[in-house]
Amino acid sequence: MKFYKSLNISFSNNKHNVSIIQYPFRELNNKEVLIKIKYSCLNYKDALSITGASRIIRSNNLTPGLDFSGTIIDCNSKKFYKGDKVLATGSGLGESMHGGFSEYIYINEECLVHLPEKLNLLSAMQIGTAGFTAALAIEKILLNKQKIDNGPILVTGATGGVGSLAIDMISNLGFYVVAYTRKKNMNNYLKKIGAKDIINTKPETNKKNLNRKIYAGGIDNVGGDILSWLIKSTKDNGNIVSVGMALSSELNTNIFPLIIRSVNILGISSTNYPNKKRNLIWKKIANVYKPKHLKIINTKCISLNDVVLFSKKMINRKTTGRTVIKMY
Repeated sequence: MKFYKSLNISFSNNKHNVSIIQYPFRELNNKEVLIKIKYSCLNYKDALSITGASRIIRSNNLTPGLDFSGTIIDCNSKKFYKGDKVLATGSGLGESMHGGFSEYIYINEECLVHLPEKLNLLSAMQIGTAGFTAALAIEKILLNKQKIDNGPILVTGATGGVGSLAIDMISNLGFYVVAYTRKKNMNNYLKKIGAKDIINTKPETNKKNLNRKIYAGGIDNVGGDILSWLIKSTKDNGNIVSVGMALSSELNTNIFPLIIRSVNILGISSTNYPNKKRNLIWKKIANVYKPKHLKIINTKCISLNDVVLFSKKMINRKTTGRTVIKMY
């Protein structure tokens, strides 16, 4: 019997354990494919799961990893064929089903996306769930008729994966991007990927109903007081997309920005985004939104053995951009 390696998270008597284990190969189920994974990437939610900072997995035994790219080596599907290069993000990977931190994966055809022509297996994971989330945020504000001439867009949590790719993508469309980060040593990095201005100091949070009009909108990764401040500092008809809560899941604000300035607070979920629409978003990422600075944003390429160490670094905010995991 042949086996393959996977990172595994298990819970026993509420004790959290992470280890590399071996799974046996098996027969395919209906509409299922077997993929040899080439790359995955370490997302913040993965790091939460691996370090035990948050119970992300919904069973007592699961392989983490929100995304992967690879090649189909066995197939029981009418939508895909042996040799096809594919990717997957979200859809329950690493949460309700085995994820991408593995040498191989068995997965239903409905979770897969054909690799777009202008991407390869590496660039697909340099973008990954973070880039998919950034693209959904950009789609949302454009759908809400955000215009370049309206003014600057603020991106918070700017040095993380979603923040970095959001800056790269939306600046490529011509928007003036302001980046917010407390990491003063990362200003050159942010300028290289498209930020025009950078805020390093925490804005003054106050009890005012409204602040001075500064931003035409924003993509917020942190939540808490920073999101509250952004809402009160946004111009008339501005659009703010909330995509994360690295600072806090709480939001204390008031109704005035909504009824006086018509500020729009928007939300997206990359995990629960309909599978049937994922192909369209990935085609846009490969063509319209494609990041220009992936070699700068992808700061690390690690092995499966390094995942626990880098998860701890990510939780402690000691990582930047994207960390790709190479399986072979």
